[in-house]
Amino acid sequence: MKLLGIVLARKNSQRLKNKHHYIIQNKKMIYHTFDLLNKSKKFFIDVIVSSDDEKILNAKKKYSKFIFFKRPKYLSLSKTKSYQVIRYVYKWYLKKYGNIDGIFVFQPTSPLRTKLTINKIIYLFKKNKMKKSIVSVSPISEHPEWMLKIKKGKIIPNVNFKSFSNMSQKLEKLYKINGLGYLITPKDIISQKTLIPENSIPCISNSQFENIDIDTKEDLIKARLFSDYIKKNN
Repeated sequence: MKLLGIVLARKNSQRLKNKHHYIIQNKKMIYHTFDLLNKSKKFFIDVIVSSDDEKILNAKKKYSKFIFFKRPKYLSLSKTKSYQVIRYVYKWYLKKYGNIDGIFVFQPTSPLRTKLTINKIIYLFKKNKMKKSIVSVSPISEHPEWMLKIKKGKIIPNVNFKSFSNMSQKLEKLYKINGLGYLITPKDIISQKTLIPENSIPCISNSQFENIDIDTKEDLIKARLFSDYIKKNN
């Protein structure tokens, strides 16, 4: 089985500037993903880092086993979709190195991701004979049946007023995309404009620590606290 790992690391984030360079446990956020991939290198035929950030691209000296791929300007815009970058990198790799069976997409904003999660996603990919894409998900903590709208100063239930009285055990089990990993088939990345293709298989993660996806300063604070807690209790 030939898997290509791709790390997406665009420079300019709208909500948290230069987020890949924030420090968590004495190293840059993005280095947590790089170090995990170094430990998991046996799973991947190659690992490509797609970035327009020169500081990240210069890390090739430290992470010499990775392919650092400078992203074109037209794919480095705030409106650029992740699937567009993955499709571009995949076509480049296909032409230069040949066929692969799957593309494992990594977002550096999940620095607490574990090797066990990578194993679980790859296991599901194998189990489905490399014909289905795998997407990491986690249970939601706030249910839409308990949510509301405010119109003209009045509370309007998202579902109905009766739903506010429902016990949590009776609520429908719902999940969200958590960003820990996407293992996409080449067919899906070419034919569908998303990292969550139709008929994808979920890989469920129940860890509140690992599932954190850093997009705000509040997320960063949580990640630092969680990371400190994990280090002290391991």
